[in-house]
Amino acid sequence: MDEPLIHTTKGNVPVSSLIYQTAWDIQETHIQFVERYLDDTGEVVKQNAHVYALPAAMTASNETQEA
Repeated sequence: MDEPLIHTTKGNVPVSSLIYQTAWDIQETHIQFVERYLDDTGEVVKQNAHVYALPAAMTASNETQEA
């Protein structure tokens, strides 16, 4: 079976040759999930960000609870 490839700034490379990292950023107005693929030198060769904007009602209710 062929090894899966991933499209990066360095072209198509085997997924197993990359380092996979994730990060979360949780704010009052949004939640962001970032996934990064790094090569063996530590250079980011692919990055995806997924953002969920919190509804205004949720952020307003949090402000009310803090008061």
